[in-house]
Amino acid sequence: MDFMVCLKYAKGMSWPLASHFSTMLQNPRVAFRDPGLQQCNVEMDERWQPRPWAGTHAVVYKGIGTDGKPFAIRVFNTELPERRERYRQIGAYLKDRRPKCLVEFEYRDRSIRSAGDGKWYPMIVMEWVSGNTLFNWVRDQCLRENKAAIAVAARRWVELVRELAEASIAHGDLQHANVMVTEAGELKLVDYDCMCVPALVGQRNLEIGIEPYRHPERDEDTLLSMDMDNFSAIVIYVALRALAAEPQLWHAYVELPCYDKLLFRTEDFHDPAVSALHAELMKSPDVEVRELTERLFSLARDSINRVPPLVHLADSFAKVEQLLKQQQWEQAVAMLNRRGHLRDAPKHLQLLIQQAYEHVCRKQAWEAYCNIPAKTGEQNDRKLVDAWNEVLFADYEPARQQHARLEEAKRHVTLMDRLTHLVQQSQKTITLDGEQRIVEAVSKLPQGYQYAMQGRVEDARRRVAAVARLEKLLEESSSEAAIVAAWRTAIEAKCESLLSDQWCSRVELSRRRAPVLKALYDIPDELPRDERDRRLIDAWQENLLCGCREADRWRSEYKAAKGRMDRGSGIGGRE
Repeated sequence: MDFMVCLKYAKGMSWPLASHFSTMLQNPRVAFRDPGLQQCNVEMDERWQPRPWAGTHAVVYKGIGTDGKPFAIRVFNTELPERRERYRQIGAYLKDRRPKCLVEFEYRDRSIRSAGDGKWYPMIVMEWVSGNTLFNWVRDQCLRENKAAIAVAARRWVELVRELAEASIAHGDLQHANVMVTEAGELKLVDYDCMCVPALVGQRNLEIGIEPYRHPERDEDTLLSMDMDNFSAIVIYVALRALAAEPQLWHAYVELPCYDKLLFRTEDFHDPAVSALHAELMKSPDVEVRELTERLFSLARDSINRVPPLVHLADSFAKVEQLLKQQQWEQAVAMLNRRGHLRDAPKHLQLLIQQAYEHVCRKQAWEAYCNIPAKTGEQNDRKLVDAWNEVLFADYEPARQQHARLEEAKRHVTLMDRLTHLVQQSQKTITLDGEQRIVEAVSKLPQGYQYAMQGRVEDARRRVAAVARLEKLLEESSSEAAIVAAWRTAIEAKCESLLSDQWCSRVELSRRRAPVLKALYDIPDELPRDERDRRLIDAWQENLLCGCREADRWRSEYKAAKGRMDRGSGIGGRE
């Protein structure tokens, strides 16, 4: 059907048919207002038509961007005047607090053209979730009797619902087609038309969800609230738990009758006495499934306002009590953590619950402490000190045996803290006293001890050693070349600020003397006397060598050579 035929056919229609959008999506350049979307490709089916994923209130198509990344194109089946404002408030709320179970989306008004009338209509562009709908995923697991996978999905469902509640978000239409299971097994929610965020509480709900997931009392007059997901979440959870216990239920109640929902039917809730599924679930091998089933059917007959959050039912206190009495502390705490909201715990269990948490916390703290490597070093010692919990370990015998190790770690950490303080002080001005204190601070550490400031301490050691070496040589005045070498070492160690003016003057004298002394050292002993005399006289510089102890070994020889030279040629030596 071409565009003009569609346009003629659509006269008088208030909202386009899904087929009108599908027709237009064959040509993205014409379908979209956004230049970026105009460059995308839309996934086609075997008839080379845009492949639709039909929902209750919208149709989804898969677009492929120019970067190769897929995204969802969601177009609506009906007109809802409040939709734009609702999505504006939802988008604003989720901007900085979007839970990981929700995907990114953007509501765009007047952004897609209908082939029916040529006008622009709203759409949603959202992140594409690769995976299966919850219905198809559960079907696959049940047919394979993969109980473990379904049980994991049930636990993840509780976490998802808790995540929404903690973010103050209600999805509003929890059902099998709006829950996607990714390839990694994560649960993602799609279709946010019915969503409620704090700014929308008390407004009318635009859609009421589908049976059997919605509570029997929910209708067009039900106002948006943070509790609107409670019944739907419980229905899905009980279905998952029941199928995890008996996957064959799928064949009997879904596959065989070609049913398209997760296990339950509306008729089951209307008259539980004649419901074969109700009778089957009340005989489940999982005692919690029996308890949950009884509670679910009771809630279906109760007021919608009395339906509690899923997390209040997911792990019953009956099971917790059984675990506590058997002193299975870890399992009890894990169940309590999944459940949350311990304020409603029976009074007779509160002391046991406290004992369980103390046991688990001590065990976890002790395992963390014992897992710290035995190799001594600042990093491990700080971990030991930080990991020690005096309250939990006070009367714990294994902890008593570790006191020596702890005290040693504390001593090392104290030394490291003092070192940190000394290094911080030295950042303003480096002094010899400060460098010596830094070296002294680590002198009490065991050999081979590893710590963060080793490089800075090695610098201090080099400086202290360089200054001490130079001072010793200056006092001895035994080797001018050694003094120069020690001075160079001090300069390399960046000790300029640690050398006094007097030392620097003395080093400068050594620098001038060293070449003269080297020339004297280089005169071979085996030279003829007249040649040796000449070289000795040429090298000698009395103004530099006066008072130089190192030059004393040549002084008498120089005087004798000078005398011989004066007598033989009348040429005076240098003075």
